[in-house]
Amino acid sequence: MAGWKARSIFHFILPCSNVERSLEFYGLFGFEVIKDNRNVVWPDYVGENFNMISGAQGKAVQLVLPHGGELQTRIDLIEWLKPRWHNPYRDLPREENNPRVMALLIENIEAAAADLQAKGLVPTRPLRPPDPKIGVQGVVCFEDPDGHIVELIEYFAGQLGSRTDQLETRS
Repeated sequence: MAGWKARSIFHFILPCSNVERSLEFYGLFGFEVIKDNRNVVWPDYVGENFNMISGAQGKAVQLVLPHGGELQTRIDLIEWLKPRWHNPYRDLPREENNPRVMALLIENIEAAAADLQAKGLVPTRPLRPPDPKIGVQGVVCFEDPDGHIVELIEYFAGQLGSRTDQLETRS
């Protein structure tokens, strides 16, 4: 590239219908507030930058996983007030649903699943047992209050990412 490079994903925006409710949910996964913008009035160009209406407004909270070093994992929860946001996939049948999925790399998947369930979260499916073929120690998913999915995944030691070279392919 011509003299520049992307260093990491800095943050991504996750729309929500109630920022306080979503803040509580993501706090269960260890996210902490790094910046509270719930009362900020955004300049008109913010909406224009996002290909929204000029003057778009939202209540936002930027969250961070606090143990990520210099390049931290951050999400912005935004409850869009103008225009109001609703999840267009939320009430669709499964065969038409395409949720947003955020995957968190986990240490000790069994403890994570047990802890979150003890706090009242219900997984979409039970914790998947180890799968040596693709190198996954375990995976479990939880649905947030707006239908987005948080996937918790742990790989076998020394592996980062699923081994897919032995899986069937589409021809």
